[in-house]
Amino acid sequence: MRFAVPMRAARITVAGVLVALSIVPALAQRASGQESLSEYENQMQQLQADLDASSKRVEQLRAEEFRLRARINDVGKQRDELAEENYQLTKDVVARAQELYMSGGAGAVEALLAADDFGEFADRAEMLSRVAEEESDVFVALERNNSELEQLEKQLDADSKALASTLDELEDEKTELQNRLASVTDEYKDLKAQIARERAAEAAAAAAAAAAQPTSSGGGGAVPTVSVPTVSTNGKTCPVAGPVSFVDSWGSPRSGGRSHQGVDMMADYGTPVVAITSGSITYSGYGGSAGNWQILSGSDGNTYWYMHNQQNIVNGGSVRAGQQIATVGDTGNATGIPHLHFEYHPGGGGAVNPYPLAASLC
Repeated sequence: MRFAVPMRAARITVAGVLVALSIVPALAQRASGQESLSEYENQMQQLQADLDASSKRVEQLRAEEFRLRARINDVGKQRDELAEENYQLTKDVVARAQELYMSGGAGAVEALLAADDFGEFADRAEMLSRVAEEESDVFVALERNNSELEQLEKQLDADSKALASTLDELEDEKTELQNRLASVTDEYKDLKAQIARERAAEAAAAAAAAAAQPTSSGGGGAVPTVSVPTVSTNGKTCPVAGPVSFVDSWGSPRSGGRSHQGVDMMADYGTPVVAITSGSITYSGYGGSAGNWQILSGSDGNTYWYMHNQQNIVNGGSVRAGQQIATVGDTGNATGIPHLHFEYHPGGGGAVNPYPLAASLC
């Protein structure tokens, strides 16, 4: 609701109209700026998603590289074992050949001649032949296994090099995405600061125009045209009582891998921050990145968080809808960009997107 004002105080001078008209282009420009902010937020969100996907792929390839290195080590151990086995077998064959040489090669012949009959002779000849074949087969198998392992080792080494090359490319892509995200984030902050400055200039122009308005004479002198936020039929009002602008930035990426859990309501330093509904201030203090902040426990069963306040005016107790509880500022991690970070927690639970609520009230 608004304070009752006599009709003579409600008259608007021609100068006042001209000042109001001069602000219209600025408002249009600010709307364009808000669209640009939304575009930047969409870019940051997409870049963060791409960066997360790239980081996940790098982690997967790192794990694959680790498994591949372990496989290469296993193959190397198998080759060493085969080499040792081949060495021992070769050593045994050489020893046997030396033994035959020293005995004049008579060992096998003597074994055959020692047979009692032709049948035993044939059996011994077959046994000696089989032993020789088995030794030869062992040599062939060892050589074949060694060759296969060598080929496998070469293939694994080639795969490892290809994987390392892919990892290098992904790391470069990841670095590029990080740089692009940092650049877009800086541009986003610059634009927000510019919009805040323009809004402050508009507020100053409006204040100057109001001060220049001629006051009516008689009947008790000047009557101030002070207004308070309009409380809607559902008992709620806009949490910022003054010129304010905002976009739906819910879920937008923030530093440290966080996502935005509220709506940033841009307003000039010192703009009144009011209770969105009746209730009580259950917390009022300072907290790191939030700066000066408060929690309003509404009579509707929901809680509302107010952050980055320049000053907390109400530090506890009951408040009514529209009552000033703080002023807009840039405390915490909002330095240089005055705004109210507003959060909506239905039933006192987790935060939900407050933009639809704020847009319906402001």
